[in-house]
Amino acid sequence: MRRERIVERMARIHWGAALGAWAMIAGCGGGGDEASEPGGSDPPATSPPPAGAPTSAPAPEGPPSDPARATPPPIPGYSGGACPTLVGGATKATSLNSGFKSGKHTRGFHLIVPPSYDGTKAWPVFFAWHWLNASARSFIDQGELESATEQMKFIAVVPEELRDGSNKKAYQMDWPFVETWGAADELLFIDDMLSCVNAQYAIDPARVYGVGVSAGALWATYVSTTEHANRFAGIESLSGGLGADPVGVWKMKYVPQANKFPALVLWGGSQDVLAVDFAKSSMSYRDELRKDSHFVVQCIHDAGHAIPPVDPPANGTTRFAVLWQFMLDHPYGLAPGDSPYKTKGLPAVFPSWCKVVP
Repeated sequence: MRRERIVERMARIHWGAALGAWAMIAGCGGGGDEASEPGGSDPPATSPPPAGAPTSAPAPEGPPSDPARATPPPIPGYSGGACPTLVGGATKATSLNSGFKSGKHTRGFHLIVPPSYDGTKAWPVFFAWHWLNASARSFIDQGELESATEQMKFIAVVPEELRDGSNKKAYQMDWPFVETWGAADELLFIDDMLSCVNAQYAIDPARVYGVGVSAGALWATYVSTTEHANRFAGIESLSGGLGADPVGVWKMKYVPQANKFPALVLWGGSQDVLAVDFAKSSMSYRDELRKDSHFVVQCIHDAGHAIPPVDPPANGTTRFAVLWQFMLDHPYGLAPGDSPYKTKGLPAVFPSWCKVVP
């Protein structure tokens, strides 16, 4: 049987009925034409920064380290030449960028820019990859990105999976961590989005982060094993990791990179199994990172392959503040294995089932 058929069968039998982490409770949030999302009374799209906005980022906020702290590589140029004018908005209805050219493909992504952004200060950027059979708006909704970006002061880039000429997804698993023939194009897409966001908004290259859920976490893990890891200040894997699936199609090994980024690795205990044993794969990723001098926080909840049981804060703070706080506390270039949490401990926003991995 050809590899493509094996991949398709694996998706259909094992993962086809699943929406990945969070979607079990959230319901079907995927598919559909994002452009048809009604505008309602949402705020207008965010305009480009005013004239005179900073063109270079200030020193990153966060814990001090060596004065000679490493800096990320230069943000790459856009593969399409001159960047198009992007649509940045505070909601999923006002933030869609469709028809974005990246290499040989036409792509889509949401660019969540909160109302308080005014271009006078460089902001962090979080890339967020959705789970299987979902969409960017699924992540925006379930991750509460509309409130999180405003309260925590960051810009979110939420990519849509690649679609073919028939508007069917190009990869059975949504991201090319299995069908790695598409990985180079997907990595270029990351570069192109970052390049054009940087061209239009004041962003801090030392605070660019990646987070993925389930299939998106497996893709984020894959990205962290490539040279693109050297661009990210931190990575969060929510039910992702290293290993192999029972069918034998997917296999991912750890590949060390020069940048020893801090990582948050989260999974749903021993019951976090959906074709992939996400507990085993997450532990494998955690252990490889620690052996390679990365600072790691692990969070093990008891809800299986479902939404982490994080209670909404009583003070109205966005629900998953722990995820965003971890990133904001770790700018690029900390010494290998270093973190403010090593001396101060985890902030109070962290649930009891999270801890620093020794």
